[in-house]
Amino acid sequence: MSDALPLDDDPTPRPVGRPRLYDDEKERELIFSAAYRTLRDHGGDVTIARILKEAGVSTRSFYRHFESKDALLCAMFRRDAQWAANKITLRLARAASPAQAVEWWIEEIFRMVGDVRRAERVAVLGTITSTTEGATKESAEARALLIAPLVEAIAHGGTDGSFRVDDATGTAELLGAMVLYAAGLSGVQTQQPHAVDEVTRLCLAALRA
Repeated sequence: MSDALPLDDDPTPRPVGRPRLYDDEKERELIFSAAYRTLRDHGGDVTIARILKEAGVSTRSFYRHFESKDALLCAMFRRDAQWAANKITLRLARAASPAQAVEWWIEEIFRMVGDVRRAERVAVLGTITSTTEGATKESAEARALLIAPLVEAIAHGGTDGSFRVDDATGTAELLGAMVLYAAGLSGVQTQQPHAVDEVTRLCLAALRA
């Protein structure tokens, strides 16, 4: 009888290294959540090592999704901006009039800093965007996402005669800049957010003038 080991007829390649514990979606969620907690606890002094320790995933898992720490931070910023824009768009679709849509848009912007959970994320991301590679581009795109529902509301008001505007996009840009500043979301620090009722009154007066 031969002492030779039997040949393995199974052609399936054997996995190299440790098997993955999570799928792509779960890995990304773990990394996102860990990055928020790390930013909250350590401010700008954030490293990939700290994020990985908090997330409980490997270095390979991190680089499977993000090229660098800055890429992760920009993805976080983009993700939150898209979420907020979608939420605003859905609410404004239920508005009874263009004026109500504008009022609700302003309310939602102020809620971004009024809600504890959202305010924490806005504050956390605000501490890193000025030094993060790609942050200027992400900030501009996030601003465009947030203002897009306002553009639509003002355009509808111009069509039905509720507002006296010739350029809905330009008007929304101007009013949006004022509201973002008043809410403390413009990147320029204000002593405290302005009163949402006063900001709403000024915006509607400008649109009807």
